[in-house]
Amino acid sequence: MGKRYPAGASLAAILGILMSAASAEATEGTGNDADVRALPLSMSTQVDAGQVVHGHVNDQPLKEQFLQRTAVWLTQEVVIKDRLSVKAGIGGVFWYAIPGGELNGDAAHKNLTRFGPGISQVQAIYSFGALESPSAKIQMGLFPYKYNPDAMNLGEYLLRSGTYPGILQTGGWNIVSKAAYMMQGVRLNVPLWDGRFQSDFLLPMERDIAPMGDLSPTYVASLRPVAGLEIGAGADCNHCIAFKPSRTSPKKLADPNDPSGNPGNAYIIANPDVAGRDTLPYIRDTTRFYTFQGVKLMGRVSLDPKAYFASDLLGAEDLKVFAELAVLGVKNYPFLYEKVGERMPIMFGVNLPTFKLLDVLSFQMEHYKSKFPNSSYDLYYFNLPIVNGVTKNGIRTQNPNTYDMENSAVRRDDWKWSVYAKREIAKGISIYAQVANDHLRVPAFDLKPSWTQITDRNGKDYYYMVRFEMGI
Repeated sequence: MGKRYPAGASLAAILGILMSAASAEATEGTGNDADVRALPLSMSTQVDAGQVVHGHVNDQPLKEQFLQRTAVWLTQEVVIKDRLSVKAGIGGVFWYAIPGGELNGDAAHKNLTRFGPGISQVQAIYSFGALESPSAKIQMGLFPYKYNPDAMNLGEYLLRSGTYPGILQTGGWNIVSKAAYMMQGVRLNVPLWDGRFQSDFLLPMERDIAPMGDLSPTYVASLRPVAGLEIGAGADCNHCIAFKPSRTSPKKLADPNDPSGNPGNAYIIANPDVAGRDTLPYIRDTTRFYTFQGVKLMGRVSLDPKAYFASDLLGAEDLKVFAELAVLGVKNYPFLYEKVGERMPIMFGVNLPTFKLLDVLSFQMEHYKSKFPNSSYDLYYFNLPIVNGVTKNGIRTQNPNTYDMENSAVRRDDWKWSVYAKREIAKGISIYAQVANDHLRVPAFDLKPSWTQITDRNGKDYYYMVRFEMGI
């Protein structure tokens, strides 16, 4: 996996290591074989400004909430013998907590500007075979990975979502721009048929959804059988190589003396003893337990009708239609994960024609018929592969006997939507815009993530964000 650097490491230190490695490689060569090139330093800055017009964060209403990011990034690439590319990037993000404090002094410290240093990437890519057409490439380190080029916000389920529970996520520190997964691990890419068939063998280390450190062997393939058509599929054995099995498949029972209210991880089953007026519908089977481990599947399709007619009026991305479907866990479990159809998010969208006024104008929708809220409360606070429900009054509950499966708080987030636009004004200068009701979660002032998505009501909650980006 390579050496991991702390978030506050200086770019000079990282570049020094890269150049030392490059020099060592060059020393081994003789004559013209030694070829080390340091490409020009890349610099970029992004200024995001927007607003949560209506929303919620951890059951607290949001209205006209300020939403802002300002980021600066520096990236250096060193190429060794035209076969090995080593990249490292470092920078930071200025941000504001959500929710902010009241101006009258109630938690006003939440309004302070915060800064988070970080590494944008540290990766190495080695090409096998002919340099002009490599037979394979191996990539390792920390790097962005994207298998669905049409997914601008929603989608990309295979690596960005949970399995048990099937949590969906969008955004993050980078709210706008193409959706991608920040992968820590190894990727082997093997192209066939002049690149029309691509195979990716992945070994990512879990870094977003607990338990951290688990490895998830993954395979992703894409095929362009005819002009204008691309299909893809993938499978992810999520958390299947457990760093600590007792955390990946915890055997925890509810403790009535635990003040935190830990509900335990035992199966929830129908009560076999139906006799008696006071019998509870559901009980805990203390011999079996839920697990984070599971297999996720993904399929996608993209169609570009412009492949069959010529038009000087349309942009390269105009008129594309696309869809992506996932299964977040193929195995059923009692009560919480009974039906596979309730673990199948589907995204579909179209790039609307702008006649070259914009580079892309993408409209996406998503349907996810889960009978539980898209909440990570039990995951973050108790490290359990379960999800809580809501009562008839819409209050979060961990007691299965008080769940109300038909409550509007459960069904109101089945549909999601997103509108994304981009325009490159000049080389290195671009403007982005995004309006969405999606799965964005935001950090509080103490960096604790919100366990619910900030836009969880269909037709009422949404945010917008505009980005100005410059880079060389």
